[in-house]
Amino acid sequence: MDFDIRSNASEVVRQLTDLQKRKLPQAYLNAADRTGRYVYGALRSEMQEVFDRPTPWALGGLRYKQPTPSSPKVTIWLEESPGKGIPAAKFLSAEITGGNRAQKRFERAMQIAGLMPSGSVAVPGRQAPLDAYGNVPASFIRRVLSDLQAAGEQNRKRTKRLRSNYFFVPAKGSHLKPGVYWHMPGGLLGVVFIFASAASYRSRYDFYGVGQRAYDRVATRFMTEALAQLP
Repeated sequence: MDFDIRSNASEVVRQLTDLQKRKLPQAYLNAADRTGRYVYGALRSEMQEVFDRPTPWALGGLRYKQPTPSSPKVTIWLEESPGKGIPAAKFLSAEITGGNRAQKRFERAMQIAGLMPSGSVAVPGRQAPLDAYGNVPASFIRRVLSDLQAAGEQNRKRTKRLRSNYFFVPAKGSHLKPGVYWHMPGGLLGVVFIFASAASYRSRYDFYGVGQRAYDRVATRFMTEALAQLP
C-alpha cells in the first residue's frame, strides 16, 4: 500500500507564506512518518486479533518503509522474499483474498515422492507435537521426512526399519485413512498427519481495508498538525 501524504495538504498549502512553504518537506516528512507508524500499528494489531497466536515470522513479515523528504509516502507491504521460510505475502494471501492456502514445503516433498495425493493438504493429527504457536516444529517434520525418505535424498539401499519409533504412510488399500502414522515406542500407533482435500479459506485479514481506514482516520489530522508547527 502506498499513500502520498501531500494529497492531504493541498488546501492548507495555498494559505502558507513563502517561508513556510520552504519548510514544507519537513512537515510532509513528519506527517508521513506519524501516519505510517499508525497504519503499521493498526495492521499489526489486526493480525494479532484475527489469527490465533501469529508467529514472530508472520508479524515480522509486515514491513514499513521510512518516508524521505523527497518521497513523503506511507509505504507498507508484506514481505515477498522467502529468506528462511515461506514469505508472509505468500502464506497470508489466502487469508487476505480468500482461496486455497499456499502449499507447504514438506507437503510438496511428500507429493513429489508419491506419498501424498496431489491437491491434498496435511492436517496435524493427535500425536503431532505443536509449538507455542500451534504449528508442528520444523525439526519434527524433518525427522518425519527422513523416515519417509521424502527429503529429496537418493537412497538406493533402503535401511532396515526399526521395530518401533518410526513414521510411515499406509499402502493403498489399507484400512487406515491416508496420512502419516507413527509406530511409537511401546507398540502404540499414533496419527501425525491426515491427508485431506485442500480447503478454501475465507478472507480474514482485511489488509487493504484496515490500512485504508487507518490512513483516512489520521492522515489529514497529522498533516494539519505538522503544518501548524511551521514557524
